[in-house]
Amino acid sequence: MDMQSKSESEMYQATWIILNAVKNLQVGKIKLAQFLKGSKSKNVQSISGETVYGGLMWYDIPTITDFIEQLEIIGLVHKKVFSGSPYNYSVFELTEAGKRVLEEKKPIMLQVIKEKKPIIVGDSEQETLKLVHDGKTVSEIARERNLAESTIYTHIFRLIVNKYILSSEVISEDIIKQIFTVAKDFKTIPSVKEVKKLLPDISYEEIRCVLADMRQDK
Repeated sequence: MDMQSKSESEMYQATWIILNAVKNLQVGKIKLAQFLKGSKSKNVQSISGETVYGGLMWYDIPTITDFIEQLEIIGLVHKKVFSGSPYNYSVFELTEAGKRVLEEKKPIMLQVIKEKKPIIVGDSEQETLKLVHDGKTVSEIARERNLAESTIYTHIFRLIVNKYILSSEVISEDIIKQIFTVAKDFKTIPSVKEVKKLLPDISYEEIRCVLADMRQDK
């Protein structure tokens, strides 16, 4: 098998791995990408024993989320929206076309989209990411790394924007609920300033991270 054929084969396998995960899980895009990466995040611990966990471990999270989005665009997976508290949430399901591709192992080529993210994740953010996955709080990470908490929150914001983590991994459920309760009254996702005005006791950094998370599925 030549290099080109091997590369194509790997892309077909990636498609089938994603579709298999979607078939067996009912989760959103970021959680699905973390599962396929084999993340040790507490966000995916409950499903880490499922089939194809870590099946795309050689790709990074943004690349995996790009793959999922490509499959959504071509109609092999689709979002199903559920009403929930404090906010609606979506999970991915296979379409009929997606079921056929998986059952018949039809070759569907995915593209690795190489583009620079406007908000970068560098070595320092990666170090913070490891500590988040270890279950440490923002305060603990700041102390361990001898950095200001505001710096750690900036790392977390960049990690959320680049789809490495969810805000729920570092921010309490109560704070997220308050922010979502306020945000849902706006026609579009509000600015940090608008939310801060209504929730003065919640920090700018926490609001910024939660709003960034809200934008991921938009």
